[in-house]
Amino acid sequence: MNAFSRISLAILFVWSVSLPVAGSPVYGQPAEAYGQPDEAYAQPTEAYAQPRFDEPADDVFDKALRFYREARYDSAALLFSRLDTPEARLFAGKSYFSVSNYPLARNSLRKVTRDDDPRLFDEARFTLALSEFQTRQFGSSLDLLYNLKSRPAYQNLHRDADRLYRQIMGYLTTEQRKLAFQQSENPRVQLDLVRFGLDYMSRAEARQLFDALHPFFEATIDTNILAAVDRRIQGMPTQSGSPYGRAPSGIVYNIGILLPEAEPGTREWQVSRSLYKGYLLAAEEFNRSQDDKYIRLHHMETSDTLLTLEAAMARLAWQYHADAVIGPLFSDAAYRIRDLAEYYQIPVIPPLANADTINISNPYLYQINPTFEARGRAMARFAVNTLKLDTLAVITQSNLPVAREAREFRNEAERLGAAVIHYFSEDFEARAFEVGHITPHFAGNRRLVERYFDDEDFELVPVKGLYISVTGGGAEQLIDLILNDLQAFRSDVTILGNEEMAHIDLSDARRRQFDIYYSTFFHRNDDSREVYHFRNNFQSLAGYRPDNFAHLGYDVATFLFQSISDFENPARIKQRLRHRPVYDGVITSIGFRGTHINQHLHFLHVALDGAELYEFPEEEEADTDADADVESDADVDSDADLN
Repeated sequence: MNAFSRISLAILFVWSVSLPVAGSPVYGQPAEAYGQPDEAYAQPTEAYAQPRFDEPADDVFDKALRFYREARYDSAALLFSRLDTPEARLFAGKSYFSVSNYPLARNSLRKVTRDDDPRLFDEARFTLALSEFQTRQFGSSLDLLYNLKSRPAYQNLHRDADRLYRQIMGYLTTEQRKLAFQQSENPRVQLDLVRFGLDYMSRAEARQLFDALHPFFEATIDTNILAAVDRRIQGMPTQSGSPYGRAPSGIVYNIGILLPEAEPGTREWQVSRSLYKGYLLAAEEFNRSQDDKYIRLHHMETSDTLLTLEAAMARLAWQYHADAVIGPLFSDAAYRIRDLAEYYQIPVIPPLANADTINISNPYLYQINPTFEARGRAMARFAVNTLKLDTLAVITQSNLPVAREAREFRNEAERLGAAVIHYFSEDFEARAFEVGHITPHFAGNRRLVERYFDDEDFELVPVKGLYISVTGGGAEQLIDLILNDLQAFRSDVTILGNEEMAHIDLSDARRRQFDIYYSTFFHRNDDSREVYHFRNNFQSLAGYRPDNFAHLGYDVATFLFQSISDFENPARIKQRLRHRPVYDGVITSIGFRGTHINQHLHFLHVALDGAELYEFPEEEEADTDADADVESDADVDSDADLN
């Protein structure tokens, strides 16, 4: 068997046939599955194959080919790159392409020349077209495919090239179509970019574009073809047609994962590990469920000394051409790279950051963890629109960031037509948690107040709802003191709170006396089928039971992967992600409501037998989410405790 016969048995068209699916070796081996070692969180399943330099070339090639067939592409690329033959250069390029190392893939593929076997050359051109597409060099990709589809090619590559050519033509956004037009050096490709684009334009837009480009085409395109395009425009509907085309079959969505370098066993390491395993499970499930789309994760650990955030973003942008990035974890790190997200035009989703100024005027940053302001507005909508509380009061800590939550609660409640009767904002810790001057305002009747105060000027104004917006180390003590006093004053006010309320000892007496509601970012229904399946699948993947952060990682990644799949083209993330319907996950819900900050929280009602998730009637849920929020200006603060 000659060398090419051996090659021909192994040639797998990476785009349409051989991309690995979940469950195949590439997704069962974290060390090589996504192009980045997983050494921080699990022992890699194999070290990269280190070639012996005294091995015969044929033996090296055979070993590399075996690695390629087993989807161990990093090891295959290392061995193929040692050999200086057309076959080895082709398979080195295909191996690098399979792990999204596009610069090295193109470098190897371009070394396969027409003077080599023409079948190898055509295969290299086809794979190069795929690399150009994945790196958004659409004009170059289309030029290569046009040449391949216009003549017979090895293994019917001309038909594959024609199919991919048409798919890309329909896939491009308007901006990408303009860029491809500028990149292309083939007038027929440029004309096709216009012709295929007509399906996504109004008649007026199409006429304007065609008239502007007609002089350019007259010198290179047959007049009969131009006349046919002109007639088609005349028959177009006034409004634009299909909103966008489907993604080419076999597309790979490259997702960057940024996690901090941490000492094994520390709390930060545990959080990072759980989030990453959640991302990994979401990717495997996505790839298992899709026939023609694939997620590939590129995990990087960042530090101030080895790989900085800035260097990691540059690598994700230039080497892997990431379509989106999940991370970094917290607000300070997200603040450092927010400008890079816009510079590289890569959407960035930090899963835990909740600072208020990270994404102001930045269209590429999306916060999953609601800010204090977003939490306050959400509770106000719940109180006014859902619970129908039209007279309210607020108690908050003036010296802590939670004061912004309280302020936005008041502003939103008043905007919705409620009256905020009392607003108490104080440094309670400095006052030794004294609340006796506040709680009488919520007494059940004036006679109860007179037992404690001899003040004829004291006016008891009825209040239906009290929002206790507090946080920090003294929050539990403060809430407990307030509730003790309200019990003594026989208050019937509805109690509203944030996640701190979940940590309070709510006795049966308190549960019977007060109607208590609180908001939370995390809520897990352990009896649901979705949570049950998630836990089993996570246990099988990671070997341990998932914590809250594993649930969150899975939700964030699943939301992103489903969104990209629905958008088809990742370039649409920037415009469309903030308008996505609410995603209800295994522990959290995500809905941006036209902003770049998640506005969706869970609301729990404290009953005698525990806290129950408030189930919105359909019309009330729509009313609660009626208006888009305006992001506020504030200083960067620390992240909320998500334990």
